[in-house]
Amino acid sequence: MMDLDHPLMVLDPTSADPYGEARRLREMGRCVPVELPQAVTAWITTDDATTREALSSRQFAKDPKHWRAFRDGEIQHDWPLMALAVGQTMLNKDGSDHARLRNPVSHAFNRRPTQSYAPRIEQITQELLDRLADEPAGAVVDIKSRYALPIPMGVICELLGIDDLAMREEFGKHTGILLLSTATPEQAGRAHAGVLTLLDELVAVKEKQPADDLTTRLLQTHLDGQLNRTELIDSLMLLVVAGHDTTVNLVTNAIKALLTHPEQLALVREGRYSWDQVIQETLRHDPPVQRVFFRFALADTPLGGVTVKAGDPVIIGLANASRDESLFTDAGSFDITREHPVTGLAFGHGAHYCLGVALARLEVATALPALFDRFPDLALATEDHPRLASQAMNGLCALPVRLRP
Repeated sequence: MMDLDHPLMVLDPTSADPYGEARRLREMGRCVPVELPQAVTAWITTDDATTREALSSRQFAKDPKHWRAFRDGEIQHDWPLMALAVGQTMLNKDGSDHARLRNPVSHAFNRRPTQSYAPRIEQITQELLDRLADEPAGAVVDIKSRYALPIPMGVICELLGIDDLAMREEFGKHTGILLLSTATPEQAGRAHAGVLTLLDELVAVKEKQPADDLTTRLLQTHLDGQLNRTELIDSLMLLVVAGHDTTVNLVTNAIKALLTHPEQLALVREGRYSWDQVIQETLRHDPPVQRVFFRFALADTPLGGVTVKAGDPVIIGLANASRDESLFTDAGSFDITREHPVTGLAFGHGAHYCLGVALARLEVATALPALFDRFPDLALATEDHPRLASQAMNGLCALPVRLRP
């Protein structure tokens, strides 16, 4: 009988083959015990049905107060993945507290407000393409840092009212380190402190100069007594990080997939399949988030053929579920023509379903066709594409391309 005292695998954030690791996990079971840094153990879901159940069942909560090892002081404060598991944000709360933290920002990401951002997204996209067009023929550029990153970062910063370009760059530098599982405690600590300092500066600006932006609205919610100061700052941090990083990975992963599958790209260019189908298959084949930390069992609960004991943490294996062979034929292949029998889990499921789905889809649906229309001869400049060393995110360190021959 499996339990957390006997992990079956150590999760490797530096793995060059995360989907091979996911396949091996599925062969062990639908929910299996694994080891994280500093010998912290947790269950991880490995297929679609079990992942979906863990995301939707009321027997699993998000608040780390239900994590037995954390509550009992067994988890050190400098644990490398602490930022993924704790924090005063909507991600780590349940019920009324979750609604209280989610509601103040939900309106900004509803479909109707999101569509109003379309002209600005198109403008940012065209400005970036114009800069890329100035590169000489044959030049190699990193399409991730030069294109995939600035679009969502620019949009979320404008939504939050972060107008200072130097501040935007500082946010990008610090948040990138926070998501790396290979960062030392000192590096992670400096990055976290750097983000907090920037957010304090942002709030101070909005206190003196309120504006029509999301930071000002959250600040007013804090002043009205609905959010405390920690919740305000942590919510802003979540918006900065989640508001751009997942979209960066989605755009980058889609570009790589199309450039390594020219026959698929041809189907889109011929108009036989849509860019929406490219996005949908990328979300399945190479989703932007690899794992979500954590859900906690409220009582001894059956899940995926095992019993998860009260207080046990469960990792949501989104990338594991995305290539579930019981749902998808030839699950490891990128195929925009395939049927998707279920709604994908890349953006979550249940009460914590990602607020920014509509905005992310709009950004990607703008970025991809614009890039390939402007640079029809776009090609990979190398066959080596190192992956981010992250337990949570699923992306590339960089994606060097040649815009023109």
